Amino acid sequence: MKRLLTPLQRPFRLTDLTLWRWMIALLVVLVMLTAIALLVLDLRQQVQRLAASAADNMQWTLGQAEVELMALQIAALEASTGDGTLEAVRLRYDVFYSRVTTLTQADRFATLNGLDGMSEKTRQITEFRDALLPFIDGPDDALRAALPQLTQSASAIRSVVREATLTGVDHFSRFGDIQRASLAQSLIRLGFLTVALVSLLAVLAFALFHLARRSDAEARENRETRERIETILSTSFDAVLVCDSAGRLIDFNGAAENVFGYSRAEAIGQDMADLVIPTSLREAHRNGMRRYRRFGTQRFIGLGPVRLEACRQDGTQIPVEMSLTRAQSPEGEIFIAFLRDISARVSSEVALKQARDRAIAGEKQKAELLAVMSHEMRTPLNGMLGTLELFEPERLDSRHQRYLRIIRDSGRVLLGHVNDVLDISRLDAGKLTPRRAQFDLVALLEEIIDNQAQRAQSRGNRLSLSPPNPVLHEVYGDPDRLRQILLNLVSNAIKFTSNGNVVIEADCSAGLDDVEIRVTDTGIGIAEDDLDRIFGDFVTIDSSYTRNTSGTGLGLGISQRLASAMNGEMGVESEPGDGSLFWLRLPLSRPAHMPDIVPPEEKHSALPRSPRMDILLVEDNEVNRVVATELLERDGHSVITAADGEIALHRATARAFDLILMDISMPGMDGVEVSRAIRSGGGTNAETPIIATTAHALPSEIQKFRAAGMQTVLIKPLSVDSIRGALSEALNDHEHGVALPVEAASNGVLIDEKHLQEMQKELSATLFGHAHDTFLREMTAFADALPQSIAEGPAALRQISVDAHRMAGSAGVVGAVRLNSILRTIHEAALDGDVSAVSARAGPLSDTWLATRQLLKERTLTAPPTG
Repeated sequence: MKRLLTPLQRPFRLTDLTLWRWMIALLVVLVMLTAIALLVLDLRQQVQRLAASAADNMQWTLGQAEVELMALQIAALEASTGDGTLEAVRLRYDVFYSRVTTLTQADRFATLNGLDGMSEKTRQITEFRDALLPFIDGPDDALRAALPQLTQSASAIRSVVREATLTGVDHFSRFGDIQRASLAQSLIRLGFLTVALVSLLAVLAFALFHLARRSDAEARENRETRERIETILSTSFDAVLVCDSAGRLIDFNGAAENVFGYSRAEAIGQDMADLVIPTSLREAHRNGMRRYRRFGTQRFIGLGPVRLEACRQDGTQIPVEMSLTRAQSPEGEIFIAFLRDISARVSSEVALKQARDRAIAGEKQKAELLAVMSHEMRTPLNGMLGTLELFEPERLDSRHQRYLRIIRDSGRVLLGHVNDVLDISRLDAGKLTPRRAQFDLVALLEEIIDNQAQRAQSRGNRLSLSPPNPVLHEVYGDPDRLRQILLNLVSNAIKFTSNGNVVIEADCSAGLDDVEIRVTDTGIGIAEDDLDRIFGDFVTIDSSYTRNTSGTGLGLGISQRLASAMNGEMGVESEPGDGSLFWLRLPLSRPAHMPDIVPPEEKHSALPRSPRMDILLVEDNEVNRVVATELLERDGHSVITAADGEIALHRATARAFDLILMDISMPGMDGVEVSRAIRSGGGTNAETPIIATTAHALPSEIQKFRAAGMQTVLIKPLSVDSIRGALSEALNDHEHGVALPVEAASNGVLIDEKHLQEMQKELSATLFGHAHDTFLREMTAFADALPQSIAEGPAALRQISVDAHRMAGSAGVVGAVRLNSILRTIHEAALDGDVSAVSARAGPLSDTWLATRQLLKERTLTAPPTG
């Protein structure tokens, strides 16, 4: 695994900050060395200048000028007295001449001429020297005669020479002092820099020693880490595959040998795609490698575990979980893949999913069986109890009256148990959805007091309502489900209390988002160990708690489920012998997006029925056909149906009818064509009144209907009043007016609840359920297929128009006002061939259908049983 571990090692290396520090230190050392070198050069130059200046020799030379002048004077005195010779005088003059020439012409004495008064002294000395030159170079007699003058002149110039000598000596002394001071300062600087350099070098040496120790420690740590990783990877249960940028394997651990069946020697150097990637995926793998090398596109690198298929040596494919990363090695970029065989896990997941699905299916079947059986049991019970109500007890003797009362009471108890089981099954199956409507909570509580007052008095209890907050007169929620919960709580409180008090309280101090309703009694109470059990299903506490009571033990379980469904919660506080307090908290504020619903109005007297007639009902929509047939037959008419225009024309030719209800939009022959054929055919129904039925009609279309021989128009959705009015109008052959149904005032309304309740009341439960379920199924199919139909372009508009018109009629039957309006718009746009207009209405149709379906579900689930 050494090649694999190469990119994982972390050798010692300087960080950016440390590197800058070392660079600065080296730069300082370089500057200091440069400064020292410059100082050494300067010292060398100063020493050379001192050596070349011979300041002491110049001072001696200046001093000798006066000495030589005195020697010349002495030689002249001796020659004048006869003790000396003229040659001695000439020799001393030559020496003095040389000294004066040196002082006046030598470069090293040139600086003296710039001294104050030095030029004048030099001039006087030079004039003295030059004045003697003719005598020195002349004959002896002339020189001997000039000796007294020479002696006297030498004595006179002697003071000038002394002053010049002292001035020169003073000058060169100061110059020597300056040079020695400069040399001393240079030596001090050199010493300081040398000490600083040595100190810095010592610090650098210490730092290098420290870094060397750190490097050794990290190298040792890296070596130990490498050895640990080698051991871990060699014994790992995960397969580790390392390949280079060309896809050739450069490492293959022991787990990989076990997973894929290749030995390490067989795998090294091979193309990884040929060894472990299934044939169907190899080309995609190579394309991905090419994209990465060319564009740097990464799909799996660094994404964490990814599920893939891998191929073993024997050709079998196994599911693996792979994590892929990349790193740098001395040879270039490499890729490291960690793979784990998850065949056992996948098998376990499949088995677990199958077990879960079986459990869910079993639970669903159990809940559905319970719901169906409860419903089927309740149906004969309703019939039995209804039949018992038809008995006239006064015609029976007391014994049979008692028997009848026992049967009726037992049936009611059994019906209550069945209702409890049905509610539990609906709640557990998620088929009972609370609604949100405005209601008066205070009135509801007062209604419960009135309803349960007699039962409370029969047990000697006083049932009362604590004065509620006036705000509770207008709340929003499901009054039916809330009534069911409170009746359960109040009934239990009365049941387990004798000669005591039962009080209902309602509190909204925290606002309508958190309304609390409490039912308090002074009954037998509940033991602390039983408080957590009483909300379970089929739970009865003990003999003392249930000694004089009976029940299924489902009431509180149902109540708690209903509370949760309404986003509320329930709880209890109780002490044995001190009574109980059951509380219910739930939000009763107005929802932010509460749909508008036309409130049901009190139904006024319907229009009078028409005389019995034989009616031909032509309707391609099954829902409308079923509803219209039921409404007409309930009014005493005989109805023959036809599902399309050709069938209608055939039946209109075969026999006579008193009236024909003709749908306009139908596949094949539409209503207008059929009406024209009936009128022009001269058959038995050529003069029969024909009523057009359609989901909408413009004035121009109404004229078209009348031109085809129709008497009036009946706008869907159909209702008892609209049908009776249309029949009456057609029979009276009115020339004007259109029979319109009672509709919602605004297309913004989702459901015309009055119309929906009328349909539920007028139709049998079986027929209404069939119409309702058919509409839900067909409308869902239409809404789901509409986007695909729109994508097909203008060719699909004809079918969209037909389907939209059909569904508009069905929507009208159940009172789906807004959905009906949108479907009409889609129908018209499709007729006009406007694909964009149809597409623009697809989104609103989907949203409206979702809201309408949910509201229809609530209304049909919570509606009272029909006849």
